Amino acid sequence: MAGTHVLLPSFEHYVPTLERADNDQVVAESQTWCRQNLADLLPPDALTTLLAERASLWTALVLPTAPYEFLVAAARYTEYLSILDNALVDKDRLGSDPVYAAELKSAIDTMFGQEQLGRPANEELAIWFKPLDECLSTLHTYLTPEVWENFHREVERFFIGCVEEVQYRNSDTVYDFHTYLRMRRDSVGMGMYLALGEALAPPFAAEETDGAEFRTRLLAHALDHIALANDLFSFRAEADADDAVNAVATLMLSENLTVQAAFDRVGFEVQRNEIDFRRALHECVAALGPDHAVSVYGGLLWHMMCGNVDWSYRTTRYNGERHQWVGRYPQVVQLQKGSTLFTDKRYADLVAEGLA
Repeated sequence: MAGTHVLLPSFEHYVPTLERADNDQVVAESQTWCRQNLADLLPPDALTTLLAERASLWTALVLPTAPYEFLVAAARYTEYLSILDNALVDKDRLGSDPVYAAELKSAIDTMFGQEQLGRPANEELAIWFKPLDECLSTLHTYLTPEVWENFHREVERFFIGCVEEVQYRNSDTVYDFHTYLRMRRDSVGMGMYLALGEALAPPFAAEETDGAEFRTRLLAHALDHIALANDLFSFRAEADADDAVNAVATLMLSENLTVQAAFDRVGFEVQRNEIDFRRALHECVAALGPDHAVSVYGGLLWHMMCGNVDWSYRTTRYNGERHQWVGRYPQVVQLQKGSTLFTDKRYADLVAEGLA
């Protein structure tokens, strides 16, 4: 597919997103901690490459209203998860062993069940848990018991999805789109951040009028939007790695679609979820008022959707180590070996040049 041009769906409502003035400080403080505490998980050059992806900036963009110390703790957690996610995808590491991934999940459940988060007896697992222990202990101080419980449930859901992904990646199975999306809703891990976002909204239980139905709708659309938008931007990198756990790849393999047809289908689902999310939020505000906890939370979810898209344009994680973001958000990109090229072309140019 090297050299192929594809048209992304329009993300004009999302970018540029809300940015904090101290984002660079959040990234710098988080990455200093990473160099001190994550060195045992990666060789030095691999850690440098990972930090260049700036996962901590993603956290700042999706949680732009968080208190500074809370945000830094969440950013460290995201950098840690980036390493773990890479290992779970890599067939030479955790990605080859679903049993080991399941043991990792069980150990995390044990940590959440303790008053003081501890380390597992397994020394190999302990290497993974030393930095995680600090991240979770810090985050715990900012969360109510209810939010902490929801966060734990989403961490567990994330690992259930990761274990299934490892099993799927090592099989000869090809999921249909809906089965894939069911798995991806778990493994994308966004539910953890949706739960953290609850700490930034008024408590739901304190409201006289229950907004649970609106909250469920908003969460469902935000989660699918973020999972599928991620798959659009990450497809090139995953295809380079021969990793078919992606919505675009799933459609190409299960329905024999072309690259552009698969991008169009995923893009349609992204835009449908955007429209349905905005409709649900408008209805929520009209029914409950703008100051209701669920209305406020809906606004926070919108920031998460916007921040996720904005970061996806910027990061080397999806776009290759040669990528340098220059402040533009084009729709036409070229999939190259090792990088995604953001072009100045319009769709009309692709048609005129016989590329569409």
